[in-house]
Amino acid sequence: MRAAGWLCCAALWLAPQAHAQLELRLELPRAELLLAPVSPPQLQKEGQALPGESLYVLDYLDLIGRQEFEAALEFLVERDSDYETLFTLLEAGDPLRIVQPRVVLGGLMSPTGGDLISATMLYLVGHAYFSLEQYLPAETAFRYALGPLPDYLRVHESLGLLYLATERYEEAREHLGRAAELGLHSPNLYAGLGYLNQQTQNYFSAASAFSSALVMETNESWQRGLLYALVQTRQYAAATSLVEQMLQSAPDDEVLWLYRSQTAMGSGQTGIALTSLETAIRLGDDSVANLQVAATLHMQQGSTARAVELLRDAFADGMDYQFLDQALTWLVQQDEWDYLRELLAAADRGRSSLTEAQQSRLLAREADLAVHDGDRQGAMAALLEAAELDPTNAEGLLMLGRMYLDDRDFNRAELLLQRAAAFDLYRDSASISLAQVAIDQENFTRALELLRGVVSRNPGRTDLARNIDSLENLVLLQSEN
Repeated sequence: MRAAGWLCCAALWLAPQAHAQLELRLELPRAELLLAPVSPPQLQKEGQALPGESLYVLDYLDLIGRQEFEAALEFLVERDSDYETLFTLLEAGDPLRIVQPRVVLGGLMSPTGGDLISATMLYLVGHAYFSLEQYLPAETAFRYALGPLPDYLRVHESLGLLYLATERYEEAREHLGRAAELGLHSPNLYAGLGYLNQQTQNYFSAASAFSSALVMETNESWQRGLLYALVQTRQYAAATSLVEQMLQSAPDDEVLWLYRSQTAMGSGQTGIALTSLETAIRLGDDSVANLQVAATLHMQQGSTARAVELLRDAFADGMDYQFLDQALTWLVQQDEWDYLRELLAAADRGRSSLTEAQQSRLLAREADLAVHDGDRQGAMAALLEAAELDPTNAEGLLMLGRMYLDDRDFNRAELLLQRAAAFDLYRDSASISLAQVAIDQENFTRALELLRGVVSRNPGRTDLARNIDSLENLVLLQSEN
């Protein structure tokens, strides 16, 4: 008769899961950078054109206002051929700094003669290049414009936005911040600061900046920027109010439904989160990450059929196997054997794309199903193959060791359980099974040491107290005999 055979059974449900629970997180797009290069380009009190430039600067600004940027640059060349040389130098980045000494202050008292150009005119030229996304000549022009006029407010704004567009965030912060210090309070500037803080993950500041921009001007892109920042800072009530307002004018926008789902999840409204996410999927969202979240929410709600359908589709579209493995484990724990069989079939179709370690994990789940079906030989074969594919699959080693224990093949059971015990996550479960091996061999002293070791590492394991008491009595009886 096996002594204290209940230990092995208890160990089955005490086995840890192979992976920590993956965090539920929807894939939410950030707001795109949609800013005018300046807001808007115009002659400012900080700088004025040279008298000669004043003859044509208004016509130039008229072309800029109609967004005819190439035509504006061509217009300057037609009025003065020196601009052609200027543009060539700017487009090369002016490596010899030929242009820099020519840049002066404008106005009636400005210098005359030579081939001078005002800081204001250079700023306006830089604006045209910026609008054409020709960033090198735009940056060169803006920087030179700051030479004679270092507090040129609009140039700081433009440089900040240029650096933001080219992902040079520290320089963007320097110039946008300087524009704000100099007194610029335009919606474009605040939106630029919002994008900058979004890209550098300073989400509280991003929310504040986007809010300031939206007070001055309604802009859908900036609303999305604010929405993203509110979600990142877990201001779910404000985010919910904003997204519901936006959905009134765009009810078929799947991205907004994704945000509605995320805010609902953050507020603990799982039902609303799931229906919103399903709406986004119906409208066209096919993100694998979001299918994973939808499947998890369905599992939490008990709608296993829909969860398995989503997981099957997501795995076919490239879902990470770790998530599928967790779902398979959950189905085993829930005794959902028919759904497990369906999902295993889907996983098997993609077996060639799995690593050996992942195939080993899959075989462990197939062994679970084989045990349920009464196919012990099939389960043993799956676990042996799993151990061969990945000798570090501690769960597979533990399962195989227990099968050998059931067969009273103590040597093989001991070897496999010792290997499983080398992994911290499985150490206690393997130790309990090793204690059963010792009990079956009537080595009560070793069994007692193993269980005491489990309790010393986990003082809360009061469930083993009766087993330890029984073993202490058996050890005492052995010593008396």
